[in-house]
Amino acid sequence: MTDLVNLKDAIATLAEMVLHSGLSAEFRRKAKLVSATISVDDFTELKDLLHNPPREPATFDIYKHGLGGWLSACQFSVFEVVFCVGEPALPIVRQIAWGSYDWTQGNAIEVLIRLAAQGTRSEEIVAEIKSKFSDIRYEAQLYALEPLLPLIDSDENLRSVVNQLMQNVQFAEAYNDVTRY
Repeated sequence: MTDLVNLKDAIATLAEMVLHSGLSAEFRRKAKLVSATISVDDFTELKDLLHNPPREPATFDIYKHGLGGWLSACQFSVFEVVFCVGEPALPIVRQIAWGSYDWTQGNAIEVLIRLAAQGTRSEEIVAEIKSKFSDIRYEAQLYALEPLLPLIDSDENLRSVVNQLMQNVQFAEAYNDVTRY
């Protein structure tokens, strides 16, 4: 998919699903379909959409979805598409995960954890996260872990990766903080 308008439309459609249904199985299925239509050449446009999302749809309600609700939904959509691309997306995911702090850092780390759980360079990614997790802001640590919580009980591979990462003290502390309540 090299047409930015179509890519924007696809992310907007996925983001609307996030607003109305959350990170549902249907959302993940549609993100996988979108990922099959893009190439590495589209990563620049996807990265741009993280901070310059498509226009909010008429169904967006700031009182219901929150001030940053649309941006957040678009960011989750971009990262789900990137996750579905898999290993070819590792350079961009790593750049965001370990680059300068911003809210997308947590999303990128979440994607790295999920990629490791699906078998994409698992040992390498786990070692990387163990060595770098302590260097990122606490907010990004929490933001990386929170979306994983609903998946851990039903995904043995994800649970295994999280258990390996618990050897990092800051990871364990952040995990305990997000599961406390």
